[in-house]
Amino acid sequence: MTTPDVSVLSGATAHAVAYGVAGAPAHGLMQLQPIVDNGPASTYMLLGCLAEAAMISVPRGNAPEHAFAMQVMGVDGAAGSADDLPRPVRFAARFMTAWANADYDTTSALFNALVEHGDRPGCRDISEAVNAMYGLAVATVTDLAAQRRGRRSDTNDSNPT
Repeated sequence: MTTPDVSVLSGATAHAVAYGVAGAPAHGLMQLQPIVDNGPASTYMLLGCLAEAAMISVPRGNAPEHAFAMQVMGVDGAAGSADDLPRPVRFAARFMTAWANADYDTTSALFNALVEHGDRPGCRDISEAVNAMYGLAVATVTDLAAQRRGRRSDTNDSNPT
């Protein structure tokens, strides 16, 4: 198996996320399928690219005091547990948190467990995990785009032509 080219993978991921932001998430996911079909190494790197996209608006530093945790809230606003999340969302949230903390031992362990259990005929664990991570990335970029559109709108409102 060849090592995936990160720049190609990043571009393909950005392209797929753009489809999701534009309202065509199924088409975006179809763009990612060949990456998943290429095997575990490219799927792991894809998940990393999606984690980066999902965290694009989060300021990160290299100092030890910059650690990230996952906060889970129920629909009633009360604190919840990651164990209460559906498996694909739980995987995506844990993978993204570990990725944000540059804890690649944990991301590898999570991914290896996913592959070990998800590489059975008819099992959808891997595709559902990619779909959940893709959803987090699309939601983040959609929110960021809306914020920027709002700022542009505010700027345009204060400078009438």
